[in-house]
Amino acid sequence: MSQLTTLDQWLSYLEGMHPTEIDLGLDRIQQVADRLELYSIAPEVITVAGTNGKGTSCAFLEAYSTKQGKSVGLYTSPHLIRFNERVRIDLEDLQDKVFIDAFEAIEEARGSISLTYFEYSTLAALWIFKQSALDVVILEVGLGGRLDAVNIIDPDLALVTSISVDHEAWLGSDIEKIGREKAGIFRANVPAVYGAAGQPDSIGRYADEVGANFFQAGSAYATEYHEDTWSWDGLIEDWSTFDGLVYPSFPVQNIATCIAGLSALGWTLDRDALNWAIENAYIRGRMEPFDHQGVSGWLDVAHNPDAAAHLATQLGKKNVQGAQRIAILGCMADKDIEGVIDELESSFDQWLCINLPLDRAIDSGELVNQLTQRKLDTVDCKDFETAFKHCRSIAQVQDLQVVVLGSFFTVAEAILYYER
Repeated sequence: MSQLTTLDQWLSYLEGMHPTEIDLGLDRIQQVADRLELYSIAPEVITVAGTNGKGTSCAFLEAYSTKQGKSVGLYTSPHLIRFNERVRIDLEDLQDKVFIDAFEAIEEARGSISLTYFEYSTLAALWIFKQSALDVVILEVGLGGRLDAVNIIDPDLALVTSISVDHEAWLGSDIEKIGREKAGIFRANVPAVYGAAGQPDSIGRYADEVGANFFQAGSAYATEYHEDTWSWDGLIEDWSTFDGLVYPSFPVQNIATCIAGLSALGWTLDRDALNWAIENAYIRGRMEPFDHQGVSGWLDVAHNPDAAAHLATQLGKKNVQGAQRIAILGCMADKDIEGVIDELESSFDQWLCINLPLDRAIDSGELVNQLTQRKLDTVDCKDFETAFKHCRSIAQVQDLQVVVLGSFFTVAEAILYYER
């Protein structure tokens, strides 16, 4: 479309194309992918699903593959600030022109087929990867697995990091059904790794149904924690053991799952390279430090109970004697907000509630109601300007640690606020 000359114009166009933001199913995107012949995008494709840990697992796989001298493409979502964050090649975000070229090719091929924003974005990533002569492509599932747009690609390795209840409006609240949906990325005779021991049983059952080569934490590999390092032990013949691994800033479980996956792929692994990847895997919004006009702390996208529990653990390691700790909280209304608060209520001295510029967001006043019912010290700040002003006034008289959390959108709005 010649009238669309900038990436922002294209993104606005995509936002209004489909009648709903989320429309699970593969028929539409498969038709367009067929026309563009997008199925063979790299010699090795790794698809990563799961409730938590997808982004950090993808970042580690990207870092390790790069350290091994491979040319690597990474597709993740959502982005925090710029759409360009969704696709990286060899650790670099891409220029606007690359996406515009991809969108033009998709627009010409789709005809009258309506695509969601995510489907269009996924096709663009696949189109870019196909042009780029890569060794490895890493695809992060956006929602679920079986009906997610990236599942049109047959992976050479499928990872499911963890399973818990999230996105209930689309996946339901039955953990076994959720597990079955996420296991939908498994393929016959292809390594499939589940990064937690135990339930849901539906993951292993589905692996058996399709004939995947299934490996699970606890039976295929184990981890052991030491004071300053941790160990990974392969329980499968020909798998290695690695001692002296450094602790990541994100859950060890994610790294352990990735090591199992790469072992199942037959990669030769090296402890020094593993440690390098652990230390250099980078993803924004996971205990990301910030310092703005005398207010410092961390940004974290934790938006469900499991992620909140990990955040609470991380914060427990960063206590400063006598410091006050404040949460700036903004959430989506369809999330388990009560569960998030359950995990974090003892981590903060005060909660500042804000609104987010989205229809799906919960009103700050409702957040205040939920927190004050627990007798937590809460302020309805409504926006970041008021929240940071409040924090600055406290920071002038005592040590203060601030954590911005609740959703990807909350972290993005914080970054936009203090970087403007």
